[in-house]
Amino acid sequence: MADPTLFHSLTLEGFRAYLQPKTFDFSKKPCLAIFAPNGWGKSSVIDALEFLFSEHGTLERLGQRTQNNQAGPPALMHHGAQAAGIAPAVRFTTITGKMTAEGSRAAVGNSRPIHAAATAMKAGFVVPPIIRGYTLRTFVEAHSPENRYSEVADWLQLSPLVEVQKNLRLLRRDVRAAAESTTEHDRVDRLLRSETGQAVQAWEDAAVLAFINASVIAPLDPTLTLKTLVAEDEGYVEVSNRVETEEKQVGLAGLKQIRSSIVALWQKTVPENGGDVEFSGAIAAFGKALVDQADAQATEADERDKASGTVFRSVWKEAEKLFSDVATAPDACPVCATVIGDTAAGSVPAIRDLLQTHLEELQSYNDAKTALDDAETATTQAHHQLVARLPAMIEHLPDDDGDWFKIALVFYQTGVSEWPAAAAPESAAIVAELEARLAGLDKDIADIEAKQGQHTWIKAKASIDRLLTLRKEVALATRTVEELTALHEALGAQATLVSGKIREKVQSLLDTLQAPMNDIYKEIQGANAKPIRLELPGQDDANQQRMQLVIDFAENRPSVAPGGYLSDSQIHSVALALRLAAIKKFNGAAPVIALDDVVTSYDADHRRAIGALIAKMFTDCQIILVTHDERFFNHLKDQLAPKDWQFTRIIGLDPAFGPRFADHKVTDEMIADRWAKGESAANEMRQAEEEWLLGIARGFGVNVRIRQLEKAYSYDRAELASAIGAFLDKLKLTPFDVPGVNNRFINSLIKGDIENFGSHFQDAPYGDGSIGDEQTRWNEFKVFRGQFECICGRTKYQRPIGLSKPVCAHDKCETQFAFKPLAAGAVAALEGFAAPDANA
Repeated sequence: MADPTLFHSLTLEGFRAYLQPKTFDFSKKPCLAIFAPNGWGKSSVIDALEFLFSEHGTLERLGQRTQNNQAGPPALMHHGAQAAGIAPAVRFTTITGKMTAEGSRAAVGNSRPIHAAATAMKAGFVVPPIIRGYTLRTFVEAHSPENRYSEVADWLQLSPLVEVQKNLRLLRRDVRAAAESTTEHDRVDRLLRSETGQAVQAWEDAAVLAFINASVIAPLDPTLTLKTLVAEDEGYVEVSNRVETEEKQVGLAGLKQIRSSIVALWQKTVPENGGDVEFSGAIAAFGKALVDQADAQATEADERDKASGTVFRSVWKEAEKLFSDVATAPDACPVCATVIGDTAAGSVPAIRDLLQTHLEELQSYNDAKTALDDAETATTQAHHQLVARLPAMIEHLPDDDGDWFKIALVFYQTGVSEWPAAAAPESAAIVAELEARLAGLDKDIADIEAKQGQHTWIKAKASIDRLLTLRKEVALATRTVEELTALHEALGAQATLVSGKIREKVQSLLDTLQAPMNDIYKEIQGANAKPIRLELPGQDDANQQRMQLVIDFAENRPSVAPGGYLSDSQIHSVALALRLAAIKKFNGAAPVIALDDVVTSYDADHRRAIGALIAKMFTDCQIILVTHDERFFNHLKDQLAPKDWQFTRIIGLDPAFGPRFADHKVTDEMIADRWAKGESAANEMRQAEEEWLLGIARGFGVNVRIRQLEKAYSYDRAELASAIGAFLDKLKLTPFDVPGVNNRFINSLIKGDIENFGSHFQDAPYGDGSIGDEQTRWNEFKVFRGQFECICGRTKYQRPIGLSKPVCAHDKCETQFAFKPLAAGAVAALEGFAAPDANA
């Protein structure tokens, strides 16, 4: 099995609450727990992890841009970073086996690309590794079954199958909608009502056929009828024959043929809504082409004069290469050996500009020549079209044409044929006559159609033709619906088969996730907790892309949604258990878990249960945890292995620095640092004494009184000192007296006069504690503390069941506890330190 990828270090600088660099080293202890009150920067550590792996280089709650309620990427940068000259970034190191990889991601600028090392680690996150307490309830209650299904399917790496399901469902929906649509039939019915004058409201072949026979054909010939609505029907063929006879009788066909020949040569159109007059036809096209060609010839001639030196084009192109760079240009002309300074141009830049001018003129000429070639081609094509259309018009004119037009048109045809050898003939007279004849023809045709009245075979056939077209459209729409219905049924069968197979696969994988999820849930909520089920819809349900979280709450409440029956703690536990189970099962390549305040809805017992859960089931994961709950933090210190876990707390938020960290125990150096700054260390002394007493009490296994519920796990210094004193008395073990202390030092710890005096507000004037008193007291404490040191030099003890006296906790020592005699040097140092203060 491949080695997992874990964090080796993490550094925040200028990022969120962290101004100055803060590095978390995971090289020796891979897991981290941070305690801090709200608003002191603990969650910025989790933000850094989210930012490192974010697709768009931001946080989900910040968004990709500043808008509405989202602060956008600017909120990634510490507000003082720019003034301090700090480049905001998150740096990290990962380790896989023995191989490490370093990377960073800038938290400022428009481009904040993800580092390759982060991308490689992210590939191991099948399930998002970050769990925030405020999102747990959302997953159970706010997420829709579809969203929950999609998210879990991603965990199970089933996204391609989900897409198949989704596409099948969408395709079936669209096909069904198209099959049930009446849009096309409604459109045809509207046209039918308009064509039949509302006589037929909806398409029926029999009704339409009756309308044609009674209302269209009968007024012209009651004996003629159509038997079917097809063009091959004998009645329709007879109607077509009568149309031809009617046109011949009235001369309408001939007039329309002549009109078509005129329009092919010339037509003037005046737009109804104004605008320029438009000309069409072969004569108009030929005339326009001649004008365009003349313009192109003039432009080409002008550009040819400017580029008269085209013969030197190749020379100029080569010279341009020589003089393109001043540094490499020749000192003299390569042709005539004239020094560059003595030439007409006088310098290399001047020569280069001259060459550029010549080459640009050549380019203008090339453009003009191309335009001329195109114009000549267009004119030739227009000429061929005109030559082809003139004979048809000439044939329509009688030989005894008394108004000269046929002779003039033949003469114009001869002139056109001789072009381009001869100039194109004038067309003004021809165009004028064509316009006049077209106007006359239009009037004659309109008069004939008006005299025919409403019922003519031409109009009858046109109406029948329109109805036959509508019949084809009705048939097409009906066939389309039939095909779509069949397709929908076929897709339904396919979707049922495919979804069934996918459902089996998804459910089998959900079952593998369900057992570990319930194991985790019961670790938190107790062995009697009702199991949670991950269920898909029934096989007959069309939408299989849903996943329900259900619980059998009672016999009469089976398979109900947890949100309506469980407490906040239980609901959070459901979501937490599912996420943790999924991470443990699927994120083996990068078993990292980030927990951000996940115990907000839990009581003390359940917080302890979560600590036990981590210690029992997640020892193979790297966990980075932040919390504002100090009791939970203390539980973790009690329950988690010190060799794997580092515990730290934020003791303050410095605007000019960022979060200030301290180890979970106050050190001698921290107390000395307070004095060096001229500040009282009474609070630190009190906390250090309590921490030391708690460690000794735990190692000795002393008896303490069960506390009140509201302070179930919080023991103060007096209680611990009393319990230790009683334990030592029972064993008849008496510590050596500490010089300068009138009573047993253990009793002075119970009272803590100096510490209380300095750490509590005093009403009396000059009531503040003395740093000298604090220093004396602290040195006395260190002398007393030194008596608890084992002969091996260690200070941790244990008292296994069956032993009355504690022994050294180191497995290679296990020496029975005995007080270490006071060192002469320590006593002398204590007396020497205390004397000046006493004299003072």
